[in-house]
Amino acid sequence: MYSKAWEKCSASVCCLNFYNEHGVLIDTLSGFKINKSLVTCEQAFYVKGAQKVEIRFVEADATTPKASIRVDYKEFLDDHRVGFTHNQADYAVFNIDFAEFQDIPSLALCERWNYPIGMPVAVLGYNGVGQNLSIKAGIVSSAFSNMQGVRYLQIDALTCYGYSGGPVIDPQTMQVVAIVSRRNTPATKSYNDLMSYIRTNLEELRKIEGKFIFGELDPIQVLIANQNQIKLLASNIYKHTASGASQAVMLDHIITYFNEQAIIENHSLKSTNVEFDVTGIKK
Repeated sequence: MYSKAWEKCSASVCCLNFYNEHGVLIDTLSGFKINKSLVTCEQAFYVKGAQKVEIRFVEADATTPKASIRVDYKEFLDDHRVGFTHNQADYAVFNIDFAEFQDIPSLALCERWNYPIGMPVAVLGYNGVGQNLSIKAGIVSSAFSNMQGVRYLQIDALTCYGYSGGPVIDPQTMQVVAIVSRRNTPATKSYNDLMSYIRTNLEELRKIEGKFIFGELDPIQVLIANQNQIKLLASNIYKHTASGASQAVMLDHIITYFNEQAIIENHSLKSTNVEFDVTGIKK
């Protein structure tokens, strides 16, 4: 069942790598192709410090690049973003109607409203550290809504850094039932809080750096080094630790978005196909 899901769906799942001005990889998300669009999580709109973004699909061996492009992050947002920011539904949509991606197959969205607890699912995404595509077997272990009324599935499948934005697949129908949103978990919130505390500590320490010298030692520099070590350790733990209870946003809003786009496109197509006779009167 899961090998079939890999065979049918893996070619449609991509990695989004975000690089800073020095060419250093600062964030990784997963995404998937729907028609001529790329769907991922809303985090793609707000990658702080990103200068370039690479979109990469791989072969069935999980690592060999099949098609990829790299564009300026600003261009990615300004020219290719077609979904709404601050949509509170944790999804992002980008136009990827590029020649490089014409042969990449599209996944299909499932329009079911409810999914039974215990239903088997396949989760596809990229290991942000190893940069390889992988598939995880799991089940729907629970369901809930947040304060904004956005519905989520809780997936009992091990996911790690890089999986956010990847598709949750029904291996019976090969359709997408949800989008991985691991960064909304309590563990991620705790990690973000810790990073905020460390940034504040470093800012305060740098204000008094060099003002207290004992012999040749500046104890403030020692404290700064200590904070940076904690920051590095926390980042490595976050990136290398898999979560066994992932959250995945259900497709209510994304299906509405694509249905509205289809209506607009059909209306536009009908408008351009109106026939006229030689007198200029509409037939």
